[in-house]
Amino acid sequence: MANFVECITDPAIAGELWCGEDTVAVFTARPLGAVEGSVALLDLGASDASLRFVAVLDCAEDELLVPLLREAADAVRQAGGTALRWITEEDTSPGKTAVELNAMESGEVHRWWRRGLPAGAPVGDAAVRRLPAEDEDVAFRIATDEARYDVELTGTRARLVHNREADSTADALTALTAAALHTLDTDHPGLSAAEVNAAPDDEALHAALQRLGFAPTAERAVEYTLPLA
Repeated sequence: MANFVECITDPAIAGELWCGEDTVAVFTARPLGAVEGSVALLDLGASDASLRFVAVLDCAEDELLVPLLREAADAVRQAGGTALRWITEEDTSPGKTAVELNAMESGEVHRWWRRGLPAGAPVGDAAVRRLPAEDEDVAFRIATDEARYDVELTGTRARLVHNREADSTADALTALTAAALHTLDTDHPGLSAAEVNAAPDDEALHAALQRLGFAPTAERAVEYTLPLA
C-alpha cells in the first residue's frame, strides 16, 4: 500500500466518506496528513464477479487517484472480484488515470450540453412548478410529474442536473428546460452559461436541448472498468 493511503473499514471512523450499506472500505489519501482524496469501495453483491465491485471517487487529482484505485483493486482481487468499475467526469478521453491503470471505457453515462445566458426563454406552462431544494448545494429545483432539474450555481455557470421519474416527451422537456432558463434569467442575472447533463440515448432530452440552443460539449461522465487478473 502506498505510504500515504489508508484503508478504513469502520463506518464510524470513515464518517461521511462511507457511501451507505454496500460500502466495505474507504481508502483515503493523506500525503500531508489531512485527507486530500478518497475512494469508497462498494460490494453490490452481484453473482457476476466482474460486476460485483464499484468504486465511488471523491478525488480530482490523478496523482492521488491512481494509488487509491490501485489499493481498491487489490482489495477487490483479494475478495474474489475480477474487475473494478467506477464513473468519472472528464473532458478528454481517456483520462490520465485510466491510461495509467490500463482501464477500459465501458460506456458514456452522460454528456454536458451548454448554451449561453441570458436565454430569453418564455415563462413556460402550468405543468412546470418550482419546488424547495433538498440539498444545500442546490439553488432551486424545478419539476414536472415526470422530470426535474436540480440547479447548482458555480461562479458564472449554472448546472441543471437532470433526473427523470418516468418517460417524458420532447415537448414536456422543452417546457421544463425553458422554465429553468427563465428562472435563471430573472432570479440569477449575471450568469454566462447553463449546462444540462443528458444520457447518450436520451433522444427526447436531446431534441428539447437543441430547440433551446444547447450544444453538446466534450465534458462527460464515463464508466471505466479495470480488469483484474
